[in-house]
Amino acid sequence: MATSTFQSEFDTWLDGALSQAIPSSVVAFSFNLAEPWCIEVVGSDRYSNDDPDWACEESFRPDVEQLSLPEFEVGRTWELVLEEAKRLVSAYLDRPSPGSAVLRRAEAVAVGFVDGDIHRVWPR
Repeated sequence: MATSTFQSEFDTWLDGALSQAIPSSVVAFSFNLAEPWCIEVVGSDRYSNDDPDWACEESFRPDVEQLSLPEFEVGRTWELVLEEAKRLVSAYLDRPSPGSAVLRRAEAVAVGFVDGDIHRVWPR
């Protein structure tokens, strides 16, 4: 499990990403994971519980770098990284902030690898 210091780093990174001008047409957010372990957030104008490809249709990409996810914080296997990323995003959603309010207004917030399944973490 990531340390509180890394959760704080994640929160700061995401605050910066979500403080940018987000088009009003964005209805859902996807946290994309990739190797070497890193995370990015994008927004989409559509969401479908039945079609996971909604996350491929980006209409918002913040002007921030991807955040590296150090192995000692998130684990060595993709399964551990996915679970820890879901926990990081969920903890952010539970934290009162302008950015978390943006995410909670969305139809959906999901986490997944760019070439894998997507897992909705909001609404719970």
